[in-house]
Amino acid sequence: MKVVNFDQEVFESFLDEKLKDFLVENTSVLVIGIKEGGIPIAGLVKSILEKKTSTQLDFITIKCQRPSTKSKKKNSIVKYLLKNLFKILPQFFLNQVRIYEHKFLMNNKNQDREVHFPQNSDFNKYDKILVVDDAVDSGYTLKNVVEKLEKNNSSAKIYSLAVVVTDKNAVKIPDYYLYSDVLIRFPWSLDG
Repeated sequence: MKVVNFDQEVFESFLDEKLKDFLVENTSVLVIGIKEGGIPIAGLVKSILEKKTSTQLDFITIKCQRPSTKSKKKNSIVKYLLKNLFKILPQFFLNQVRIYEHKFLMNNKNQDREVHFPQNSDFNKYDKILVVDDAVDSGYTLKNVVEKLEKNNSSAKIYSLAVVVTDKNAVKIPDYYLYSDVLIRFPWSLDG
């Protein structure tokens, strides 16, 4: 599997093209960024959409992550040490570590996800909801978020967007994505 660096200009061009027909007049849209990596991507999505419309456009962040990510990011000392170690390691080594981690996660697919929406969220006031994440691996995060939204919402049309789908057999594929079958090194990644 190939590892590529995130290119914001390429992604913005993708958004311009794919989302040109997403907005219509007199619609209300909620953009939801999934923490952690989905937040900067959702911010870019929101700014592109704001340039295209004057319709109501809201933005919230939610938390939904697998237990392994939770434990990895929970310990700030380990996170600090990894980030600094990754700065001095050669790129080819970091690519191999990333590929190994991805294979490990795909072989040990864990469906467990904790989804946390902001309190008092009223999703029924929107015509469209766009769920945004940076990467879709197994698809369980996206699947759990969309299912929870569907349970708490009776009227909005729910869409999803990611930069990359790393596994073509994911249980949930986003409606919009730029890459597939690659791994993306984002600026906010531990090895970014």
